[in-house]
Amino acid sequence: MTIATFAEPFTGTDHEDFAAWARELREYRIERAYDRPKIWLYDGDWVYRGQVHGELGGRVTPVVNETGVIQLRLPIDLDDRRRTWAAFWALDEEARGTSNIHVRIETMGARLCGRMKPQNGVTVVRGDKGDEVVIDFLDDIEELKFVHTAGNPFLPVSLIQQPKAWMMYLQADHALLLTMACNLLRLQLTNIDIGDLMKLLDPANWTIEGLVDALRGFWQQSQIVVKPRNFGDSVAPLALVVGSIKTSMFDVAAPILEDAELQWDLRRWFTGDPEPWPGAGTNWRNGTLFVGIVNKSGFREGTSIGGNLLTGLTRTIANVTSNHVEDSYDLFTGETIDETGYRLPGILGTLPAHPYVIYRDGDITGIQTSEFSRSPGGPGRITVGGQSMPGVNELISAAVNYAGDVLGDNLGATISAVVGYTISVGSLGGALDSFLNPIYKDSILAYMSVPLLLRVAKQGWGHYLETTSTNVTQAFTALSVMDLRRRRRETDPDTDFTLTVANAAPWLIGDNGFGHWWLGDRVGGTSKYLMPRVFVRRCRQLDIAWGDGKGLGIDATFGATRRDADAIEKLAELTAKAMSGLNQIGLW
Repeated sequence: MTIATFAEPFTGTDHEDFAAWARELREYRIERAYDRPKIWLYDGDWVYRGQVHGELGGRVTPVVNETGVIQLRLPIDLDDRRRTWAAFWALDEEARGTSNIHVRIETMGARLCGRMKPQNGVTVVRGDKGDEVVIDFLDDIEELKFVHTAGNPFLPVSLIQQPKAWMMYLQADHALLLTMACNLLRLQLTNIDIGDLMKLLDPANWTIEGLVDALRGFWQQSQIVVKPRNFGDSVAPLALVVGSIKTSMFDVAAPILEDAELQWDLRRWFTGDPEPWPGAGTNWRNGTLFVGIVNKSGFREGTSIGGNLLTGLTRTIANVTSNHVEDSYDLFTGETIDETGYRLPGILGTLPAHPYVIYRDGDITGIQTSEFSRSPGGPGRITVGGQSMPGVNELISAAVNYAGDVLGDNLGATISAVVGYTISVGSLGGALDSFLNPIYKDSILAYMSVPLLLRVAKQGWGHYLETTSTNVTQAFTALSVMDLRRRRRETDPDTDFTLTVANAAPWLIGDNGFGHWWLGDRVGGTSKYLMPRVFVRRCRQLDIAWGDGKGLGIDATFGATRRDADAIEKLAELTAKAMSGLNQIGLW
């Protein structure tokens, strides 16, 4: 994006000229903020069929790392086929030539694309106010559910898969992108030298003429292209990616992205767009989907989850208590703020580590409606398990068998001494163990019960006492620790808020430098009844609607986009995932 996208660049010479230019720029941006979205329709080959005007209404709902929905409501009129061409075109699949329909919507600097739903995609609705055609689309994240992670993407799936599971241990974003790139190569039915595997994401390799021509020629025919990047440019945590041909890229990536607070960055390319990355060129097919992963959270570098209108936002980092189940938060103070990321002329936005956008509730505010939800949390004790810790049942069984064998030998000797001739009773261990096993099995060291002292201290003397997990796990194992943490998160206190906000009042909403914040960014919200407290959460979902005589309306939902995890749980999950992968491979 360039500054000319918003207004003419500054050409003045003094402060007054700059002030006038800044006011003009602000007015121009506000005027653009309420423009109706631009809508283009494409057929199944991503061939442009026309731009939509005069739609009755529409709605786009992007969600962080989840499939969003797009809906268009189009008029249809037998007496005016030309004006309502889009509705007739969408209905007439035979005349269209391809059954799929694609949509491209651009609004507030964001480009949202999608494919018509496989079921109930086009619907004719008869009503009192006239007939209309409703088209429902799923946005581009749905594409990731149909790229699977083969155990060995370099061997034909129908012939052999050895190893049977794909395992890669790298930083989360690199591991996911490289996994996806390898499987896209498989889906392109193109062989590749395994020696070039680690070069796939290195943008430096794309400057080598021979490799550029070879790879570019291949990727240009791919529906999905992974954007290359340098190894070492990530601050994401290490992650183990484990998958098989039965697991999709979406399912494999979901828990990893959630834990690392990373976000899919998907963008379709069309003629006239700049290069997807420097050196990529512009000779791509319309509709090519470029995939990247971005970090809009900044939680590993420290960020804000709240603060005060009077003293400012606080920066915190999560820690864990001694029971490894509850979380605590430590404050960062006295740090020098690096504001260089805000010194980009003409480009708006927010830095993950230093969010600043706050919507203040009051008589004069950009908040049109709001809903704040605060919950104290659940019970003060959690019990999980159901099976004795490893070795306990086996140890008791061995003791019963041994005692039964000794008892049998001694009983035989005693009876022989009484009757005067040898009588063999034999081993009683097996019989005793069969009788006692249902009694002692999973009764000793079979549960982990942990009090949540921090939660109880905040809730007060009157609180719910205890809850359990419905999962049956072995106590005192990595899996039971994970189950404890999971159940604790399900009953955690939380603050969520949903705001219906007016654009440009005062903050501009938009992507790619058009607005101060967008999906996934941290934003602060206040309630006039809780002043001056500020709650800072990430935007989990946007709901943008227009039509029916109303202008552009925006609902934004904010809340936690990741589950709290500590080193113990991450180690347990990593171990469990590694064991699962080794089991699929056949080595465990």
